[in-house]
Amino acid sequence: MTESLAFLRTALAGRYTIEREIPGGGMATVYLARDLKNKRPVALKVLSPELAFSATRTERFLREIDTTARLDHPFILAVLESGAVDDQPWYTMPYVRGESLRDRLNREKRLPTGDAIRITREVADALDYAHRSGVVHRDIKPDNVLLSDGHARVADFGVARAIEAGSADSLTGRAIVGTLAYISPEQAGGDRVDGRADLYALGCVLYEMLAGSPPFVRDTAQAYLAAHLTATPPAIETARPDAPPEVRTAIARALAKDPADRFATGAEFRDALIAVAEPHARHIPRHTRIALVGAAVVVIVGVAALLFRHHPQQELDPNLVAVAPFDVLDPHQELWHEGLVDVLSRNLDGAGPLRTVPPTVVIRRWSGHADPASATDLSRRTGAGLVIFGNLIGAGTDTVRLDATVFDAASGHARPDVVVSGKADRMDQVVDSLTMAVLRELGRTRAIGAVRLASLGSSSLPAIKSFLRAEQFYRSGQWDSSLAYAQRAEAIDSSFTLALRLIPQSLWWGNTDTIVNTYLLREGAHNRGLAPRESLLVTLDSLWGALRPDDLRPWPLLRRLFTTAEEATRRYPDDPEVWYLRGELGFHHNGMEAVPLTDEQVIESFERAIGLDPEFAPAYVHAVDLALRLRSPATAHRYLAVELGFNPRATTATSLHVTDRLLVASEASSPAMTGALDTLSGDALSDTWFNVVNWPDSAETAVRIARQFAKPRNGFRAYDSTDRGWVMPTLALTYRGHLREAYFSLQGGDPASFQGHFLFTQLSAAGGIPHDSLAARFEHWRKANDWWAGTALGWWASAGDSESIRDYARRAAALKTGGKPQERDIWRYWAAAAEPYLALIRHDTTAALREFAILPDSLCAANVWERLRRVQLLDLRHDDRVAAALLEQELISVDSPLIFRVFWALERGRVYERLRRRDKAIAAYEFVADVWRNADPELQPYVREAKAALVRLGGERGTALSP
Repeated sequence: MTESLAFLRTALAGRYTIEREIPGGGMATVYLARDLKNKRPVALKVLSPELAFSATRTERFLREIDTTARLDHPFILAVLESGAVDDQPWYTMPYVRGESLRDRLNREKRLPTGDAIRITREVADALDYAHRSGVVHRDIKPDNVLLSDGHARVADFGVARAIEAGSADSLTGRAIVGTLAYISPEQAGGDRVDGRADLYALGCVLYEMLAGSPPFVRDTAQAYLAAHLTATPPAIETARPDAPPEVRTAIARALAKDPADRFATGAEFRDALIAVAEPHARHIPRHTRIALVGAAVVVIVGVAALLFRHHPQQELDPNLVAVAPFDVLDPHQELWHEGLVDVLSRNLDGAGPLRTVPPTVVIRRWSGHADPASATDLSRRTGAGLVIFGNLIGAGTDTVRLDATVFDAASGHARPDVVVSGKADRMDQVVDSLTMAVLRELGRTRAIGAVRLASLGSSSLPAIKSFLRAEQFYRSGQWDSSLAYAQRAEAIDSSFTLALRLIPQSLWWGNTDTIVNTYLLREGAHNRGLAPRESLLVTLDSLWGALRPDDLRPWPLLRRLFTTAEEATRRYPDDPEVWYLRGELGFHHNGMEAVPLTDEQVIESFERAIGLDPEFAPAYVHAVDLALRLRSPATAHRYLAVELGFNPRATTATSLHVTDRLLVASEASSPAMTGALDTLSGDALSDTWFNVVNWPDSAETAVRIARQFAKPRNGFRAYDSTDRGWVMPTLALTYRGHLREAYFSLQGGDPASFQGHFLFTQLSAAGGIPHDSLAARFEHWRKANDWWAGTALGWWASAGDSESIRDYARRAAALKTGGKPQERDIWRYWAAAAEPYLALIRHDTTAALREFAILPDSLCAANVWERLRRVQLLDLRHDDRVAAALLEQELISVDSPLIFRVFWALERGRVYERLRRRDKAIAAYEFVADVWRNADPELQPYVREAKAALVRLGGERGTALSP
């Protein structure tokens, strides 16, 4: 034993037990050690004693610790802990049970093409993350790529540096940094480097894995430098004739002398090789999506973990099953790594007392490999008393074998392994066999009874594989790819309900939602033979599809939809998709009393989904709008960063980038932003507007964007562009209180259209329509038996015009039985709504309140006028507790930037202030002051009232406001 090792063992006693020295240290010594606290083996790296006295070497070693500790990626060897012993720095890393790529190349010389591609993809993924984190490795070579359990990990960031640094290295000056066989031309020339230097080195590594030697082999350092600067490497097909053309192209591009001619990012290099293995799919593995999300996910996960973390000691449910991702040892079957989680979970869910943890939750919380330790950890994270894990092994050219273990987490007992095998092209049958074998084993202790198999709803393997691809793309927000694969699966098997379900979901987010309802109803018609969870989700979809845009009384359907969504959250409280669907329902319909969710509860639903699975992309879309609606641009920025990380090349990426820039005041007002808005496609401009439409910012960004619709613009896919030029500006201007400009914008539209009616009534509620014009329009509607005249009841009451109200009530009474069938319910509503307004003309507020309270609001979606007036009457009478109970609900859905929302907020402020609910009152008054800060003079008294209240209440901005 050396003196140094003895000293370390003594100094670190109680924390680590040092067992032996292992290779791979470079300027440091590496030991295999035992982490006593966490009971795991680690690699302990210590700066060699003879170098500890060198300031340069010590600084480089400390920089390695600092750099690596900031990188959190599955294909980068992480720093676990660091410290110093007698000025001798050290740090620990996970101990990789395997070998370096150099060891394998020394042994095998050349690797199979599939292995070389997989290793390169994983290293490129790691480098893409490092580069986006601001770090260039500068010494990529086989020695620094570790192989373990079939995966690669990049190690040794000892010579890495920040991308932003200058060309001169503070530690190395102009000295050549890197290893001669792999350094880029710019490194060889001593020039400034960025991430493309690492990609050149990785191209050299890929070349070596296939050819058996690096692109250049020379005798002297000078000869190596000259070769990298000027020579052309031998064509890879000379040494490896079987190299696919795409691989040859990728190597040539990676080894380009000019960095501008190489791949711009590690993601591009990785994707070029993904195309080799899957030329039609371009599937991005889940671990890649984790890396793409990057630091933004860490922030979101941190917040979500505080709100929705699962306690590590939660009681295990003996009938809850978590199916872990199988270790796939056949590279041709990689799809089933996650695919088995989907299929087996659905097969087992609802079999007797068994329930399964949602696949997306399992995949998010799983780490490690098919072993009891990883299964125990998954059980702790999910509360599942049973964990199924195993291996998929190629057992010949056309056969696969599944080895599965049923692990009882409570006792730590693993039941005898279940082994089944079958044809690789009939995986549905193989999985069914595995299901039955597992159920036979579990049936020894549980009453399982009859079960259904093939719960995905199809027995076609090509259809199932396409569906699984579609689902992976959908979860990661790649709507176009999700749609393409879902349609492919449905084309193969037209009765495949779950594939059919993904089509409208993808259409919705892909901005081509004109036939969404048709698909939603089709999937509902095929709701049979599914697992309980899937059947419940299809029920939700079909109820949503039954909501017609022209339905004037959706209350019964919405009530069923809400109760079904609540039942889903009760049954599956740890399912992110269930919480996301609840959030979607609240976002679009929480203004209806049938959906009693506040805006805060809606965003909590999305945050719950994000907390359960930060990679579930659909949950982020409306969360951005909601965060801005609740005046939290910082939260919206974090959500946007995550969305962009999922799929930087998506059709929605442009609008996300623009939205993110609009959140920064200096960028939002820049000429570059003006130019960007001018050139956006119609869809991108629409998406951007919907992102910010509810944001009460001082720059009135939504108004600025809405004005852009007045200019001719191409690129509308889903929406009719003919009404964009006047609907969007009128809506945004009315909401922000620019009544005169909104009225002018309204004149450019079609007054007879639904939009014309809707915008006219909203603007009239704020006094934005000239008296004569208003009187004439309401009179025309009344005489034409147009039900929109019901929105004039309050105006007629304020003018004391009881005759118009009685005449309209007589017409409504006749039409509620003799009118159009689809309008009879709304005529019943307006006939009843006339009574409280007649009471107001008589100055009988008691009778008016009584009549308002008994209005059959389930007959009409357009009941915001009566609900608002009822609250205003209660406010005038200071009947605050009844008013507060009503104000706890939302007046209109959060997706509607309507002026009524501001009046509702003002009533909340007044009532909550009198009830001494200070925080709620402040939030309400701040909202009014923010939305109408630049409003027309008619609305400024409300702004002054709100500001004065904020001063009284000592709100966050109260001291800065004058009464």
